[in-house]
Amino acid sequence: MNGENIIRGSIYGIIAGTISTIVIDIVAMIILATMGITLWSFFALIGQSFLTLIGANAPDPVWQGITLHYSIAILTGLIIGFLIQRLDKLQFSSYRKGILLSIIIAEVEGNSLFYLMSVIMNIPQSEIGLMYGLCIIFHLIWGSCLGLIISYYQQHKAWPDRKGIFAHLWMKVSRW
Repeated sequence: MNGENIIRGSIYGIIAGTISTIVIDIVAMIILATMGITLWSFFALIGQSFLTLIGANAPDPVWQGITLHYSIAILTGLIIGFLIQRLDKLQFSSYRKGILLSIIIAEVEGNSLFYLMSVIMNIPQSEIGLMYGLCIIFHLIWGSCLGLIISYYQQHKAWPDRKGIFAHLWMKVSRW
């Protein structure tokens, strides 16, 4: 693997992490709306957990939650994109392998962070079950999207040559 492929893998990981997060936010918005909960309250919970952890406070922690949520997703995508280009054994040699590995990573990371958040916020055990179930579903979707996107680019060797990465993506999207 050369350095250019590692950089491109990292960039596609960032793109995949961002797209996957947008997808689960849309799904979360729909599911939470049917339950009478807004997506903003979900982000506020994340933001308040982070602020409590660092000993800070904010009257409206929604933006801190959004920032943290997307930062973690982008960083995770970058790391996965980097590692699959750097380590041959982690290469997504098939869609199944890419999606499965991404789901495993997403579930371990997401559920670990959710557990940490529930401890920080002292969420009662009676409320944990439903929230934990939603966490599993959302991270299952996130991992599937991430694995699918990265696998596609790795399987089809769709790394752009001289064109910019965004120009290449635009060309792919405009064909649909």
